[in-house]
Amino acid sequence: MRARSSAVTPRPSVRAPRRVAMPRLLDETLAGGLHLVAVRRPSVPMVEVRLCVPLGAGLVRHAAGPLVLTGAVTAGTTHHDRASLADAFERLGGALDAALDDDVVSLHAFGLATKLPTLLDLVNDVLTGATYPADEVRAERDRTADEVVMDLSRPEVQAGEAFRARLYGDHPYATPTPRPDALRRVGAASLRTIHPRIFNPRGAHLIVVGDVGTARVERLVSERLGPWLAGASRAVAPLAPLPPITPGGIELHDRPGAPQSNVLVGGAAPRRTDPQWPATALANLVVGGMFTSRLVENLRERHGYTYSPHSDVYHGRPGSTVIVTAEVGSAVTAASLVELRYELGRAAALGVSEEELEGARRYAIGSYLIRTSTQRGLAATLAAYATSDTPASLVFDYPARVARTTLDEVNAAARHHLGPGSMATVVVGDADLVGPSLRALDEVATPSS
Repeated sequence: MRARSSAVTPRPSVRAPRRVAMPRLLDETLAGGLHLVAVRRPSVPMVEVRLCVPLGAGLVRHAAGPLVLTGAVTAGTTHHDRASLADAFERLGGALDAALDDDVVSLHAFGLATKLPTLLDLVNDVLTGATYPADEVRAERDRTADEVVMDLSRPEVQAGEAFRARLYGDHPYATPTPRPDALRRVGAASLRTIHPRIFNPRGAHLIVVGDVGTARVERLVSERLGPWLAGASRAVAPLAPLPPITPGGIELHDRPGAPQSNVLVGGAAPRRTDPQWPATALANLVVGGMFTSRLVENLRERHGYTYSPHSDVYHGRPGSTVIVTAEVGSAVTAASLVELRYELGRAAALGVSEEELEGARRYAIGSYLIRTSTQRGLAATLAAYATSDTPASLVFDYPARVARTTLDEVNAAARHHLGPGSMATVVVGDADLVGPSLRALDEVATPSS
């Protein structure tokens, strides 16, 4: 037999990330105060349309109506019932749906690019002529209430509500999920009343990405959505900035009999427009934002405390927050929190290595390229930037900002934003099991439920 060679094949070098070219971008405010962002992306003969409407503080705090509305807004118009409206979009090769994401109601429509005029006509029909049939509203509110009952039984949902209350206090962002009894009180008349308040062109964002020229998009939007634009009213007041986070201590919420604890640690983060944002994004990736992060290596690989600890930065209209989460066994809750705080503190005090930075840089740019490679992904990214008051141009500048970020800048961002001493901590678990060991680490408060 021929002897097998013992030579090791060298690992191929990784090519530099490709440069992202700035496309022809339309970023304008139209009649009625509608903010329009349009990008021609001719990869496939389709078009993505996303309308994102920020809510005022009152509707954020009382979200039962908006939540039911997102399911009922497509239930019928002056020209269509639910079935015929869905059929009309299907004839365009697309569909329409609606969603509520914290403080933004959105409509998402897509179809063949050649059918954009008709697609916009249908969107205008929904915006100006939604009828909210009583039987459809009853069915939708009952379905939504049943879904919320199931959601509220999930420990991560309970933990998320407790954590928002800890971080944001009296701010609208601390508002919990609407309860089933509030949802079941929503009626068709109330939805007809709040519909024009929600779908107000002034201050709304319309994102159009597809195989359509930007000048044609602007003309068609002005023409086909003209009846809706003409009904613009005063813009909703901006939400107050997020309150300063009060660090220190552990807030423990009792979940009797829970075999696991939900550990959440969070603090303030820079907005996407902040010069420190790219450096903070890279520091976050090294610590917990990717599967090769320090938190994964420590809590999962070295200690086996959890499957996938994670950290991320959430950008909202009034500010941004870094949040670190881990679901751990009750017996190792305190030990997990020690290691989690250790990794945050190590990054803040000692920084990251050049090798870690380059790995995070490639991950950040590569994941961006994947996320924005499709029309739908690019439209979703542009919508996220628009609703957090970030210029659309920064979407395309992000890879370049990441590429030129230095190690010193990343370490400065870690010191400023990832130190555990500036963060708040919430644990949701069995207080009898985890309370004594947590009290050995820090002061523990146990708010009444």
